[in-house]
Amino acid sequence: MDYDGWNSTLAEHFFAIREAATPVYLSVDDALLADLLTSRSKVLVALPAAADDFQAAIRSVVFGRDPFEGIASRARQWRRNGAIGTPPFIAMLASTVLAAARMNRSGGTGVGRFSYYGPLRELLGLHGGSGMPDGYDVIVPTLWGHLKWWLTEHEGGRRGLPSAIPHPTQVNIGWSLSQAVLIGSDRVQVGLFLSAIGAQPGDSVPEAELLARFQQWVRLNRPSPRIQRALASTELRPVLASILQQELTHYDGLPRNASGLPCVPLSLTTDAGGFPYGIAARIPSHLRLESFNLNGDVIRVPSGAEWLPLAPPDQKPTPGSALELAADTATLTLPARDLYVLQANDLVGKWTSVNTAEIGVPHRVLVKNSSAAQAEAVMLACGSAALRRPRRVQVPPGWTLFSSYTPTRSTKASGIVGPLAPLHQQLARLSGGLRIDGGRQTFLLGYAPDLVLPTTPDSQPPAVTVNGVPVPPVSLAATDTITIRLADLVHTAGEHQIEVGNRKLTFTLVERYRESVALPLLALPPRNDKLATIPSKIQNAASPSARAPWLPPGHLSGSCFGSYQRTPLPSMSLLRLGGSIYALGENRLAALLVPEVPAWIATMDHVPHAVDIEPLLDALPFQALWLLQVTSSRKARVQRAPVVQPGTYGAPSGSWRVLSQADWHRLTSGNITPDAAACAQDWTDYTAGK
Repeated sequence: MDYDGWNSTLAEHFFAIREAATPVYLSVDDALLADLLTSRSKVLVALPAAADDFQAAIRSVVFGRDPFEGIASRARQWRRNGAIGTPPFIAMLASTVLAAARMNRSGGTGVGRFSYYGPLRELLGLHGGSGMPDGYDVIVPTLWGHLKWWLTEHEGGRRGLPSAIPHPTQVNIGWSLSQAVLIGSDRVQVGLFLSAIGAQPGDSVPEAELLARFQQWVRLNRPSPRIQRALASTELRPVLASILQQELTHYDGLPRNASGLPCVPLSLTTDAGGFPYGIAARIPSHLRLESFNLNGDVIRVPSGAEWLPLAPPDQKPTPGSALELAADTATLTLPARDLYVLQANDLVGKWTSVNTAEIGVPHRVLVKNSSAAQAEAVMLACGSAALRRPRRVQVPPGWTLFSSYTPTRSTKASGIVGPLAPLHQQLARLSGGLRIDGGRQTFLLGYAPDLVLPTTPDSQPPAVTVNGVPVPPVSLAATDTITIRLADLVHTAGEHQIEVGNRKLTFTLVERYRESVALPLLALPPRNDKLATIPSKIQNAASPSARAPWLPPGHLSGSCFGSYQRTPLPSMSLLRLGGSIYALGENRLAALLVPEVPAWIATMDHVPHAVDIEPLLDALPFQALWLLQVTSSRKARVQRAPVVQPGTYGAPSGSWRVLSQADWHRLTSGNITPDAAACAQDWTDYTAGK
C-alpha cells in the first residue's frame, strides 16, 4: 500500500464520524498496522510484513536533507485549498507515534532516557545521523496543530477531539508520546474510573489527585498492560496524569469507547450470592437509550428504566471474568473483579453487584479466598456485626460468600477490598437540590444542592470555601459524612464556586420565572421526583388579572401558550419547540407573537418552562380574540385569547409583528383543531365573518 493508501486507511480508522465529540488517540503500534493491512487486503498479514509495508510508504515521502518539508508543503496547500478531503499528514503523524510505541525496543538504552529518535530514524530510514532529524521540532508540532484545527474548527468535533498534548519536559516529542500511552480501548477504562469516583461534567480535580485515585482504582479493576506500564514508568506518569485531566475535561457523565459510543455498565446478578449468575444493565439516567441491537435481537429499553435484566450470552457469566457485549448504540461492560459487593435490588428481583457498599443497607460479599480474611476485617471495621458464611449457597471454587454485612460507618480501605468501605474513593460532590433538567449543575434559586464530603473517621475534613468565603469546620462523628447545606450559604442567582481542598466545583442558580394564571394550572409530567414535590401556589386562578407567585419550571399556566419542551404535552398540547403563536382579532387582523425566552433557558437543552404572552397581548394595537398555535408539523390548534386589561403590563416581554389579511386567510384556512368542543362553533362563526 502506498503512502496515500495508508493515510486514508488510518484516517478512516481513527477519525470516522462518531457518536459524540470525544478525544481521539492516534495510537499506532505494529499490531494495529497488521490488522489494518489484513482488513484492506483481505489476506492475513504478519506483523513484520505490515511494518515493512508501512515503513516503505513513509520513506517515500520523508527523505533528503530536509526530510519533512514535502509533507509540510502538502499540508499547507491542503489547508489553503479549504481542507478538502483527508488531511495528507495523518500517516506521517502516525509514524511518529509508532516510534514512541517502539521506544522500549532500543537495547542498552533505558526508557527513562527517552530513546525516541533512534526508533524514529530507523522507521523513517534516516540513517547516518543521530538525535532529532532536521526540521522535526518545527514541522511535526505544526502538523499536530493542523490536526487540532481540522478536528475542532473544520469538522466541529464530529470526527472526535484532539488529544495530543506536549510533555512537561520533552517539548518536541511530547505530542507523539501522549498518543502512545493509551489506545482507543483504554478510553472505556478511564471513563469507568471517572464514573466510579463520582466525577460530574465540569468537575475540576488536580492531576496529582486524579493519578493517585486512578492508581488505586487500577488495583481493583485489572486494566490493560499499557496502562500498567504507564503507571510503572516515572517518565510516563506525568503524561498519563495529563491525559486523565483531559478526559475529565471532556467527560459528559458517560464512559465512552473509542468510537464515542456510551458504555453501559453491567452488574452481576444472583438469587442468593451463588450459582446461577446473570447480568443486568444499569441504565444511566442521562442516557437517552430507547433500544439497542444485541446479537441480532432488538432490546427495548422502557422509558425511565434504571435497571434492565438481560439474557446471559452463550457462555454463562461467572465471578472473576470480564464480559463485554457490543451493541449498535452502546457497549455493555462487566469488569473482572476479585470482590463483588451485592445489594438486594427490587427492580431486578435479585442481588446485583454495586460499586461500593452503602451505610445502613444489608449486603452480601463474594470475595476470592485469598482476600477473605482482609475483607472480613474491613467489614468489622465498618461497624458491621453478625457476619455469616452461608453454607447452602453454591459459590465458585476459590470464592467465599459473606452475608449480613451492614456497614454503619466508613474506614480506610484500598485495593481489592476498597469497595467494602462506603463512599470508597468518592470525590466531594453536589447532591440533591432542584436541578434544572437539561443543564449542567444548574439549580433553581432557593433549591441549591448539598455538598457531600466523603471522609473516613481518621481523616481530617478538607478546607472548604464557597465563593471565596471559608466555611467553618464541621465536627465529624465516626458514623457520618460531612454534608454542607449550600442553600443556607448562597442566596443569589448566577454562578457559584466551591473549593474543596485543591478541587473546584461550580454550579449555577437561576431565577424562577413569574407567570400569569388565567385558567386552571396544568402540570407537566415531572421528569424526576423533585419536580413533583414543589407545590404551585395559585391566587384567584379564575381572575384573568390574577398573578401567580414564583412558579418553578415544570409548571404551565393556562394563559401561557408556549412551552420549550421537545416531548408532546398532555391536554392542550401546548407549543412544542419549533412552533409559532398567532393572535387573531376582528376584521381579519393577525399578529405573530414572539415571546422572549428567559436568558437562562436560552443556554439550556429544552428545559420544560412556560412563557407568559399576556404582556404581548396587552401591547397589541388590536384586541386579540383567539390564540392560534401552528406546530412544526403544520397542524394548528386554537383557543380563546384571555382578556387583558390595557396598560396592565407595560413593556412587553418579547415582540410581535402584524400580518396582512392574506396571512390571516392562510392561517385560518388550514387544518385547525379548536382547543375545546364548546369553541368549535364560535371558531366557525369567526372564520365566516359572523
